[in-house]
Amino acid sequence: MEKKKILRIVIIVVVSSAILVPMTISKFKSQEELKGKMDIAEPIFIVEGNEKANISAINNIGYYEFSVKNFKDNKISETGFKYVIEVVSKTDDAIKFELYKEDEPLKLDGQKTEEIMIAGNEKIEQKYKLKVTYDSNKGTKGKDILEEVQLKIHSEQMKIG
Repeated sequence: MEKKKILRIVIIVVVSSAILVPMTISKFKSQEELKGKMDIAEPIFIVEGNEKANISAINNIGYYEFSVKNFKDNKISETGFKYVIEVVSKTDDAIKFELYKEDEPLKLDGQKTEEIMIAGNEKIEQKYKLKVTYDSNKGTKGKDILEEVQLKIHSEQMKIG
């Protein structure tokens, strides 16, 4: 009988505790709508170059100068860029290319440079010079040289933040 009495007391205590002690189970969900006016960054990436260079067996070295800049007039690009310069030509071994940035030689791997960076928010102009040399000893004698060389600049805007 003592055990039944203890069991009743325990049950009464548990039931009264459940009634007297408030328990709350809840789920909270919030949704906020933010409104704002933001300007989109204006990318500026300009390539400028001089006139074409004519090369012959007599005048066998030519230079093509160009620049890459991140500004136009008084507007400066807010974003930076990374870019690759590619020399595109159907020339043979008689024509050799060398690329210089600010008179420092750049390595051309497969006629392409490594990635080059130009920052945003500051006025920057990077100057380049492509040296084209014709070796008449390697070329076909008596044949005119009519080749076009293109410079392709592949650029990608860098992420902000």
